[in-house]
Amino acid sequence: MTEVDAVESLTSEALDVLRRMEDLPYGGESVSQRSHGLQTGWMLRREVADDEVILAGVLHDVGRALRSALPREPHEETGQRWCASRFGEKVGFLVGAHVAAKRVLVATEPDYASTLSAVSVTTLRIQGGSATPDDVRAFFSSPWANEALALRRADDQAKSLGGEEISETDVVDLIISVASRRQHS
Repeated sequence: MTEVDAVESLTSEALDVLRRMEDLPYGGESVSQRSHGLQTGWMLRREVADDEVILAGVLHDVGRALRSALPREPHEETGQRWCASRFGEKVGFLVGAHVAAKRVLVATEPDYASTLSAVSVTTLRIQGGSATPDDVRAFFSSPWANEALALRRADDQAKSLGGEEISETDVVDLIISVASRRQHS
């Protein structure tokens, strides 16, 4: 398979999963999983120039669409593995860290929990609640911790019916950029 064929296949696979997310409810939020991911990507594009961070934002909940293969595994772990194998360690880490980032922000910023939606407050309890001091230290040992926090903040805001979304064409450009860079590194 040529490099072009590999990138086209990866793009097709990622867009297929993203499109399947349109039919996934978002646990009581007013948007679909797909719209939520595209809104997260749009918000990150406004603030972050790094294509890997923006792509991770778009795909951060992809594990929910892949759940049929591993129904008992947390969506962030499924998504991390799926993304890392396709887009590299950084994208995988960021996807996998979006739940830990919420827990860390609750532990380190006194007002952060009050900004969470009701659904996110409920899932926070299921996800273990506020991070422990050891969890916080482990989280910040990653070179991508601050980018994971930026993704989390965008994730929290990307729940508006009719909110701004990154386009599918932009997603394709991100996939091509990240995949091409990965193949040449």
